[in-house]
Amino acid sequence: MQNKENTKIVRGYYLTGLGQEPLAYYFKITADFPDYETLKVGDVAMTFYQNAEAITSIPALIRVDGLIETEKQVLEFLQSEKKDHFPMLPIVDVYDDFDPLRFKRMMETFERLKADIKRLAKVTYVQGDLFDFLGGEG
Repeated sequence: MQNKENTKIVRGYYLTGLGQEPLAYYFKITADFPDYETLKVGDVAMTFYQNAEAITSIPALIRVDGLIETEKQVLEFLQSEKKDHFPMLPIVDVYDDFDPLRFKRMMETFERLKADIKRLAKVTYVQGDLFDFLGGEG
């Protein structure tokens, strides 16, 4: 188990083209993380994407919502990680270049894409019988 004094637990929300996801996830950083002392609520950080079923290697952004630093709470999280046999993902880096306006544009663009998908998915079926298609033969 990692040394609880050198570990912080980060609560964060994934940022996707759909906006901020509703579920909070917990991540961990250790003292060797470059921004260990300076990471703060509101920062945007890079990690890997996960959901209830899987952890992926897909890079993802999270918004830091909270930092858990007290020894007792960190120890509880590290113990639950071991008990659940499911690791908290690490934070890879702080994303200093995050631009809220660019993110807003990303969300708006995705909304237009969804509208196109919906529009193009509508299929019109022509009802008729076999003789209509054979030119009335038969």
